[in-house]
Amino acid sequence: MATRIDYSPYTGRDKRKAFTESLTPESPLPSRGLTMAECRTIAKSLDDDDIEIGCIEDVIIRAIMVFSRREPFSRKKERIETLLPQLVSWMVTDTVSSSLWYAKREEDEVYGYFLSLVSRTHPMTRRLGIVALMDRDFLCPRHLDELLDTIADVRSEDYLLQMAVAWFFATAYTYHPDESLPFFARLDEVIRRRAVRKCRESRRITPKRLEALESFLERT
Repeated sequence: MATRIDYSPYTGRDKRKAFTESLTPESPLPSRGLTMAECRTIAKSLDDDDIEIGCIEDVIIRAIMVFSRREPFSRKKERIETLLPQLVSWMVTDTVSSSLWYAKREEDEVYGYFLSLVSRTHPMTRRLGIVALMDRDFLCPRHLDELLDTIADVRSEDYLLQMAVAWFFATAYTYHPDESLPFFARLDEVIRRRAVRKCRESRRITPKRLEALESFLERT
């Protein structure tokens, strides 16, 4: 039987609940108003990730448990597949990516799995793949060309998926500007504008690099 999480100790959260729901209008689930730190604390207290889903925190807590569990990735992958239909918001995909545990010897398998998610149909599943691949272990010279080539071809009307692609390219340009620059010309026009805006907002991209990006796009 699925575990129903007891949220009774977390009272007086109306203001934070309203704030979370304002940030996640795409979610069909309400919020309980918990912080990420509180969600992580609850996740650590549970033994089984079979959780009754009634709010966005339930999904976050389950996702944290699945991603952080120390087990072979072949088993973790099966758990992630059962989690994918519950990805109701960017708040879930972006939170759990940082919780991912895997053995170093499994890196190629993990990389291949998340790359495969980019080609699925569900926007939040695709966003999860893109966000996970922004980890420095994957966004590295060994995988860079394949990542840039694959993600540059993403086309979608979904705003949150478009923003994930824009975020990816702003991150790629931060760490690998020369290699990623040509791929900006291949981006969907809406995504390209958002990627450039993210580059402008970044404190890690120097004015010289930003000028090079804008000059390149003016010539293409």
